[in-house]
Amino acid sequence: MAKRRSLQLQPHDDTLLRTLYREFNITIDQYPQRPEDLTKFVQTWNNLSSRDDTAQDILHYMISKRKNVPNGPGWEKLGRDAGGDFKSEKLDLSEGQFKILDLIYEDFQVASDNYALDAELARRLQDEFARRTGRIVPPMILAAAMIRRRKDGVLATLRPKAHDSDLGFRDIDGQ
Repeated sequence: MAKRRSLQLQPHDDTLLRTLYREFNITIDQYPQRPEDLTKFVQTWNNLSSRDDTAQDILHYMISKRKNVPNGPGWEKLGRDAGGDFKSEKLDLSEGQFKILDLIYEDFQVASDNYALDAELARRLQDEFARRTGRIVPPMILAAAMIRRRKDGVLATLRPKAHDSDLGFRDIDGQ
């Protein structure tokens, strides 16, 4: 699989994206759980910037900036009140389905954030989850569930990469 490159934005576009991010006041980590808000954010961005970027491209850019603090300005911090009164809804998955999601994570050996950033990986996750459970769940919801389980310390630690074609722990920017 080819390594993903982050969007290249001119300084005025970066400033616009940061301004929109502050205006929407929704944290990067909440967007996979809020697909309608993510769609609205990306549509607004594309309309104002005259670009045609995908939700995955925008999330990837923001996460890359957030993780690249030593080499640049990082990403905007919204504070504890960001997202308004949004509460993560309880995912409608059974304990058995969560265990299957955990097994897919271990089998695929791909860092959880990548499922929210890569449409092809998200589709593979959705297909495999449907194959194993017989249930079709939107890929962003599965990505959000996997990210939440990783942050809650439920998921196993990924094995180190055996070779360069593994995604494993690769830097979000592919560098």
